[in-house]
Amino acid sequence: MFVPAWRAVLAVCFLILAGCSSWPSPAHRDVTMDKIEAVVSRNQPRIELTCPDISSVSEQLQQQRRQLKSLTRQLGDVQQTLEAEQPVCEPQPAEQNELDGRLIVGATEWIYLAPPGHHYRARIDSGATTSSLSARNIVRFERNGEPWVRFQLQHDDEAEPIEIEAPVVRNVLIRQSSADEADRRPVIELTVHIGQTLQQQTEFTLTDRSHMTYPILLGRSFLRDITLIDVGKQFLNEKYHPNETVVPVEKNPS
Repeated sequence: MFVPAWRAVLAVCFLILAGCSSWPSPAHRDVTMDKIEAVVSRNQPRIELTCPDISSVSEQLQQQRRQLKSLTRQLGDVQQTLEAEQPVCEPQPAEQNELDGRLIVGATEWIYLAPPGHHYRARIDSGATTSSLSARNIVRFERNGEPWVRFQLQHDDEAEPIEIEAPVVRNVLIRQSSADEADRRPVIELTVHIGQTLQQQTEFTLTDRSHMTYPILLGRSFLRDITLIDVGKQFLNEKYHPNETVVPVEKNPS
């Protein structure tokens, strides 16, 4: 049947309009969403959140502690090795001031006096013939028929006076310009140490020197032939250090 042209055109337009009004259909929507979700899924980074393994972390900590202990032991071994390899330096004796076999002393020196076994500052005086020792409360007595003397020595840092007894080797008469009569003083022998090398028995006259700066004066009887004096210096020699304690003279009742 012949259809007029205008009717055919109208039918085509209707079909076209009907198709446009029904697009996209459910089928089109399903296909499109699947593709979109697939694209999004391919391009989205995958993030997996996992709980840390506590036992693994604990094992790592234990291993680090073992390594630390091992390093500590190794460090101790190295330190012991270094100490063992370090050369031991022998102590060198203190140098003594000597010239031609004689000890050089200053105008003042530390001396060690035995008895009583104590250090004292002593003035070096070549103008005095005999050495002098500070003594108070001097008492003369006899022991086994021989003259002895008992006296107290106190000076410097001594809290209490030291009582000393010694035999009298002789007596001297000392005449002073301020006194009308001569002073009869006992003379005793004691051992004197200066430094670590000089040891000498010397005579001391006993007199009260508590008002003077130095309790002991060393005169020519001690200095002769064994010392040289450098009057411009003091304490040139170190203190004497005895290996054993000096035992004072035993005291017996007179």
